Amino acid sequence: MNYIFGSASGIGNSLYKLYKKNGSNVFGFDVNESPETDKIIDLRDLKNISEIIEIINKEKVESITYCAGTQDSKNITNLFNVNVLSFIEIINNSIENFEETVVCAVSSVHSVASNDKNIEYASTKASLESAVKTFSTAKTNSYFYFLRLGATDTNLLRENVEDLDKLVNALPSGKLFKAEDVSKLIFDINTKHKSLFNGGHLQIDQGVLSKLSTE
Repeated sequence: MNYIFGSASGIGNSLYKLYKKNGSNVFGFDVNESPETDKIIDLRDLKNISEIIEIINKEKVESITYCAGTQDSKNITNLFNVNVLSFIEIINNSIENFEETVVCAVSSVHSVASNDKNIEYASTKASLESAVKTFSTAKTNSYFYFLRLGATDTNLLRENVEDLDKLVNALPSGKLFKAEDVSKLIFDINTKHKSLFNGGHLQIDQGVLSKLSTE
């Protein structure tokens, strides 16, 4: 089974559809209802993790892709619970059952360069990347990596960028990455190249990180 967290929209939604299209078993978790949400779950409450683990441990885990995320800096507990602590708890409580499992966590360029208005969110993504690197050192036959993204057209980006046109115009290509294209990359890694990526990461940022580092 391939498990996706954040399956109702964006990259997670596109990835869910891609697994389905290729005849793979897939199961989606999200706080929002959608055709690609098999289980509505709220990752802001860590008490829900036991219910997730019960579902995951019923079948052989082919992959886990963690696309869940929030930028709600007004509630730092919710921010950390959704962006990193739920991920850690899920993996900690299922890793013993992994067999050639690949785990991908979607991170952000803000994990390594951000601004004072985004410090809480940036801290959660830095913590998420650290967790993935640590899990990759476990003596298992499974694989852990993260995708560090910037300038990808998702609901989270649109909800949290004040001037989207300014961002797009600043990009060398003049356009955002499509969630569908990013999901294709994750799918290819998870199904064809997972053994190359344990402990590694990919950065796809359209030059955004360089701008964040110099502004």
